[in-house]
Amino acid sequence: MPTKRIGSFLCYFVSYDCIEPPHIHLAKGKDRSARSAKFWLSPVELVRNRGLSPGELREAIQIVEQYRELFMEMWNEHCYD
Repeated sequence: MPTKRIGSFLCYFVSYDCIEPPHIHLAKGKDRSARSAKFWLSPVELVRNRGLSPGELREAIQIVEQYRELFMEMWNEHCYD
């Protein structure tokens, strides 16, 4: 499962997610069980918020927008290679 820590967020996706459009999960904490949100990557769009505060959600959106290309590379390497 590809992961990347950016600030206080764990950014990840899981192998069985490869059947969906490219997306990333951001969890606020040390592991995937923490409060989290899911974003489509093209275009960047919030899919689901699981407990992030409005401020945390804004921070998560900024991370997804800033690192979108990296997340797409991670997705393509994992799902299509």
